[in-house]
Amino acid sequence: MGTIVPVTKNNLVTKKTSVANNNCLAKKNSLAKKSLVASLFTLFMLSVAAPASFSTTVNSQVCYLSSGTWTNTPLAQAQSGSFRITFDATPSASIVDAVHGLSSGPASAYANVSAAVRFNAGGHIDARSASTYVAASSIPYAARVTYHFILDVNVATHTYNAYVMLGSVQTTIGTNLAFRNELAPVSSLSYIAAMTTTGSSTFCNITLSNSSMAPSIITQPKSQSVTAGQMATFSVATTGSTPLTYQWMKNGVSISGANSSNYSTPVTTIADNGAQFTVSVSNASGTASSNSALLTVTAPIIAPAITLQPLAQSVTVGQAATFSVATTGTAPMTYQWNRNGSPIIGAPSSLYTTALTAASDNGSQFTVRVSNSAGNVVSIPATLTVKAVSLPPGCLLSAGAWVSTPLTQVQTSSFRIQFDITPVAAIEDGVTGLSAAPGAAYTALAAAVRFNVGGMIDARNGGSFVAAAAIPYTAGTAYHFILDVNAGTHTYNAYVMLGSVQATIGTNLAFRTEQAAVSSLAYLNGFTVTGSDTICNVVTTTSTAATLLLNSSVSSLNFGNVNVSSSSTQNVTMTNAGNSSVTIAQVIVAGAGFNTTGASGIILAPGQTTTLTSTFAPSASGAATGKITVSSNATNSPASISLSGMGVAAVPHTVALSWAPAVSGVTGFKTYVSMVSGGPYVELGAMPSTTPSYTDSSVQSGHTYYYVITAVNSTNVESLYSNEATAIVP
Repeated sequence: MGTIVPVTKNNLVTKKTSVANNNCLAKKNSLAKKSLVASLFTLFMLSVAAPASFSTTVNSQVCYLSSGTWTNTPLAQAQSGSFRITFDATPSASIVDAVHGLSSGPASAYANVSAAVRFNAGGHIDARSASTYVAASSIPYAARVTYHFILDVNVATHTYNAYVMLGSVQTTIGTNLAFRNELAPVSSLSYIAAMTTTGSSTFCNITLSNSSMAPSIITQPKSQSVTAGQMATFSVATTGSTPLTYQWMKNGVSISGANSSNYSTPVTTIADNGAQFTVSVSNASGTASSNSALLTVTAPIIAPAITLQPLAQSVTVGQAATFSVATTGTAPMTYQWNRNGSPIIGAPSSLYTTALTAASDNGSQFTVRVSNSAGNVVSIPATLTVKAVSLPPGCLLSAGAWVSTPLTQVQTSSFRIQFDITPVAAIEDGVTGLSAAPGAAYTALAAAVRFNVGGMIDARNGGSFVAAAAIPYTAGTAYHFILDVNAGTHTYNAYVMLGSVQATIGTNLAFRTEQAAVSSLAYLNGFTVTGSDTICNVVTTTSTAATLLLNSSVSSLNFGNVNVSSSSTQNVTMTNAGNSSVTIAQVIVAGAGFNTTGASGIILAPGQTTTLTSTFAPSASGAATGKITVSSNATNSPASISLSGMGVAAVPHTVALSWAPAVSGVTGFKTYVSMVSGGPYVELGAMPSTTPSYTDSSVQSGHTYYYVITAVNSTNVESLYSNEATAIVP
């Protein structure tokens, strides 16, 4: 057994390696031993009379030096239950090998120490657990810095928790540490021992207490995310006097048998998604409850399967074809379309639309590979059939090469030419225009109209194409063009009929820059780079005497039912249908509730249009009539447009929808509405409906609404649109 070497704190601070000081130290040592004997006697007397809970300081005025031999000091009384011991230890250097711990008798070997903390040779603090030293985190120490250690020991369970104060912060060295393997059966602890093999250390202020410390949670349970069929594990780290008891709870209900610091769930199901787990930790001094930890359970990943194969498509040359596939499986899924076995760049969705087709595309095979993290599947090939354009007699087909037809006569002055063009696709690049000789290049065209790649109609003006307004075109629609040309001034006006309305593309347009000096025009030409155009019904007429005509797009306006204190607006287009300018002198409106703005004082060039805006705002219920009178210098002036409408009291309307779900596994439905058949659609409601019905109370009288429904499952995967339902609100 080593010798106890008490050292006063002052001598420790000022210690020097002189002989005189060594003698002084021996004297102090002798005095300290006497004080220690007196203190131990006093402690023995206190232990005889002490109650079950006590707190005792073991000679706080004395520090003990550990250097090369075992240093032992007895506790106030042998401990066989739960207790706390604290002490301060100071290493002499930044690298020592010093062990401080508890034993059942005076220690003469490491195997005698049941619970111990250490300044290790790696420059860190750790603690003994069973057969090795461990640390919950990296805790470095420094030379001549005093560290306050706390050990909460349970002799009955042969476990302990070890902490060290770093400044004002209590840092965990280890919790639920096991006594050293050789001392697992020990029944009591009565000594604190120290051994420093490298360098030296002192330990002071030894305090012993068996007062229970209430539990505290230092590491909260963490939320977990698993796939259905897996288990989830929650854990908690605590401090407090042992023994500690644990009770885990799911959604506030205690879980039978879940009584340790760790809890693993049974195999999870989707029903467990969103469950909240907490734990209560208790000892004799109180209870601590943890924060809630969320359990997220996701559905198992299901490999993709194709429920609707891509279908074969048949289109006309210059049109695009669209292929689609419907699938099931766990999102996210990726799509890769292939043509004749080769991947198509930029085709990553469930729908694929080809570029505008050519005859060479006929017979192409299209497939799609659908993939997710669980696997992939390839569709059955779908065949693309590309048919040649059926050309009516006397028409030109403009598709990839220049085509020309001569006019009935060479034109050298003013004339009108009319023709019909039908684009095969919604997005084209097709030009039709006039030239002096058969066209072989864009620069040969003096006057030209175009279906442009932006989906609009425009006309050439000098060095660029222009349009007075946005005029969209659609595939398969025949457009009637009118060009009033003056070869002498190298200008022209261009119009297109949209139904029965003549729309102005441009007026007083200049011939193309390269043809600014052309003296005659003799050919109509066409060239379509993308898509194809059919040019038919070419008619040329020579201009004669001046005509002054002002036409109205309608002869009457009926506003229908309009709620009192509301208003409805309609437009009237006035067009100069002659070959000379027309001046609109005055616009007059008559009739209660009617008002008209625009056009008054405007001069219209041939083919030019202007808009009258008429409003009906009834102040009372009942039928109302009126009239717009437009006075001008036109030979058919004045133009008269009759007005009618019905003022009605506002009546709320609703549209009630219901449907039968077609598949299982549906958790909700989304309702979409549009004012146009075929969409685009807007979603109604903030959340999916859980029942197969929906009532739309936002509808207004006099409108038609178009509805579609989709179904969603528990992972918010949404189906395709249902068939469209139409609701007419009276």
